[in-house]
Amino acid sequence: MNEDEDVRSALAALVADEPDLPGGTADIERRGMRRRNRRYAVIGALALTPLLAGAVAVAVWPSAPPARVTAQPSPSAEPVFDPNAGSQLAVGFPLGSAVDAVAGALPPGVALAELPMDLGWGEGGTLVLPLASGGTLTVTVTGGSCLVDTERLTPAQATAAADAVCAAWVAAGSPPVLPADPNASQRPDLAAQ
Repeated sequence: MNEDEDVRSALAALVADEPDLPGGTADIERRGMRRRNRRYAVIGALALTPLLAGAVAVAVWPSAPPARVTAQPSPSAEPVFDPNAGSQLAVGFPLGSAVDAVAGALPPGVALAELPMDLGWGEGGTLVLPLASGGTLTVTVTGGSCLVDTERLTPAQATAAADAVCAAWVAAGSPPVLPADPNASQRPDLAAQ
């Protein structure tokens, strides 16, 4: 038995500096919480792995090379038509501005008649307006100048009306005069609004 006592005393000397073994419910609870937290960490890592792999795959996926943009010269051989002429304000010089300028510059006794629904700029920047007393008044806006032609006005009155149209055109920023598309269908429902 001497040997057993020697072994026990040697083991006691080795573990003398070791802390006591835990015991009781507090220790069991602490170890259970650590085990649960490790499981949650493993489950979370397993759940996030496919998401992270997908994000990395999207980030490194080759994309199409940037498209080269080159300036194309605009074809000027085809005539340009205003698709909105007759149904709403024109893209270019608005009809309403030209009509208002002419109406304001007409002398007493000369007035415009009711405007037709298909009124629009014609080729060469022309606008034909009906007069209340019969006949027509032709407004031409081209090349930076304006011209009014009618039998009902004197040359001085026609020049005054042309100057009023040019002033309205310059005040609008001198937009282009776009003719109405001759192939477009009429929209009387828009005119009634």
